Amino acid sequence: MTDNVYVLASGALARMRDLDVIANNLANLSTTGFRADRTLFESALESRLLGPDGRPQPGAPGRVFVGTAGTATEMEAGPIQRTGAPLDAAIRGPGFFAVQTRDGVAYTRAGSFQLDRVGQLTTVLGHPVLGDGGAIVSTGRPLRILESGDVVDDRGQLLGRLRVVRFDDPASLVKEGGNLFRAPAGVVPRPVDSPSLAPGSLEGSNVSAVAELARMVMVQRSFEATLRASMLDDQATERLLQEFSG
Repeated sequence: MTDNVYVLASGALARMRDLDVIANNLANLSTTGFRADRTLFESALESRLLGPDGRPQPGAPGRVFVGTAGTATEMEAGPIQRTGAPLDAAIRGPGFFAVQTRDGVAYTRAGSFQLDRVGQLTTVLGHPVLGDGGAIVSTGRPLRILESGDVVDDRGQLLGRLRVVRFDDPASLVKEGGNLFRAPAGVVPRPVDSPSLAPGSLEGSNVSAVAELARMVMVQRSFEATLRASMLDDQATERLLQEFSG
């Protein structure tokens, strides 16, 4: 078995991971506020002998493998879709809703909210939605969200304003389950003083089905080409061994 087989195998595994990412994007095509992921690739040099000047010595062995270095999230906004539900809201422009989880404050673009059994405004997964003054609790009357982010009842009584924040570098946020993002240490959210919301609407996924399917076909063909190259290399090695043994 030649070194080429290991190199080709690393490429095939990287493409398989890329297919997993694409499949997850397509699975969330209709998920409110979902952000598509992209695979990050890197090359890894197994071994290289360096001289005193830091340069590779002539004839030094080395094999370059393909690897994945995680994923990056595309932060472009998705299309805003009208629902008519009084507790739905989509953010126009940059920003995130702040919600309370067991692990601290998290952030989301999914503005599909509801009231729990005690009248507290929550996400569909039950995370309390934070206002400027903390949790927002109903008076027992029907609620609606205004364009300004204010939450009022059917008499116009103000119950709070949704906390909308932005980040200087949204790509630094860490994606986690439940359509939530977490801010890593040192990344501080900035309040959006005058948010602009689309009441009775939701932001759709930013996944393009056409683009993802095109990428899937391209990756599949690349994967198949890598396997064919591996088979050809194996056949060449087999013929070489037969010649020596004959």
